[in-house]
Amino acid sequence: MTEPEYVDPKQLQPGPIRHGSLPSELLDQIKAVFDVIGPYIGMTLEQFEIGFMRDMHPEREVALWCRITKAWLAYHQDFLGKATLTKEEERKLLGALIAISTGIEEVSKLNVPDEVGRRLVRCYEDPAN
Repeated sequence: MTEPEYVDPKQLQPGPIRHGSLPSELLDQIKAVFDVIGPYIGMTLEQFEIGFMRDMHPEREVALWCRITKAWLAYHQDFLGKATLTKEEERKLLGALIAISTGIEEVSKLNVPDEVGRRLVRCYEDPAN
């Protein structure tokens, strides 16, 4: 395996739009996700949708965001009594769930308290319980 190459974040640019439109079923799912986590992602619904239009396989990306959102809802249901935290704390929860979705399960790397991280991992693995 080669060493990671440093990339200046200022040089990053969005990829091309690969899909001129998305099926209405996907748009409905994107809106449902946005309705839950939109206040914490720092973009409009249109910007969020365009991100999926840039993706080579938007249906996979939508499924991933649906799972993240289900885990977010499960965490709030199971551990917060459906209450919400401060905007900054909610962003940290969401960031941890995004990290978990990429395969990071070491709770010390999730930028949340370890017990919160363990709970988030459980919610992501099985949002129904």
